[in-house]
Formats: sequence, C-alpha cells, structure tokens
Amino acid sequence: MTTPAQLTYWSLPVTDVERAKAFYGRLLGWTFSPPGSLGGVHVMESEPWGGLAPSDRKIGTLAFGVEDMDAAIATVRELGGTASDPQDDGGYGPWSDCTDDQGTRFALFVRNPDAS
Repeated sequence: MTTPAQLTYWSLPVTDVERAKAFYGRLLGWTFSPPGSLGGVHVMESEPWGGLAPSDRKIGTLAFGVEDMDAAIATVRELGGTASDPQDDGGYGPWSDCTDDQGTRFALFVRNPDAS
C-alpha cells in the first residue's frame, strides 16, 4: 500500500526577499538559509520544509510529497487536472506544477534526501 501524501513543502511569494526576511524573522522568530540559485531562502526551523520565494505572484505554493512522480502526474491528468513535466532546477528533487480539476494550484514533489 502506498503511504498517503503529506504536505512536504510550502513557499510564500515575496517581491523583496531581504525585506520579507526582516518581517517574518522578527514576527515569527525564523532564521534563513543563504539564497539559493533562484534567489529564494529556506526557513531553517520549518517543518514541513518551506521558504520565501521571489515572485510578483501573491499566491503561495503547497507541495505534496509523492513516491512516484511519473505515476502521480499521470493520475492528475487522468482525473482532469493539469501537471507540468517533472522539473528540478536546484538539486532539491523533482517537482511538478499542477492544478486540480477545478483549477486550484498545487505542486507535487519528491525531495532529494541529500538536499540541504
């Protein structure tokens, strides 16, 4: 039996990462990783894993962990949703931007256990 998917990653879109670090750091007591290749930072104390992502979008991302990315993408599409082909732009593991059959955005993610 497959383990039910859990929320494995979240991100808050921010237009100014440094300003957001100051805001959320003071408000919530968070500390942050150095910026990654896309300019975002991870919240060091976060469980599940998450961070701040540079973006003009005002919609955050919720990513659900799956064991088999290809099978999960096929199922999203079979159920009438959309799913991008797997991507990995930072060594953190493959992910897919998705929508459900009503247009709600989410992501699927298989975390690379060696990613920091």
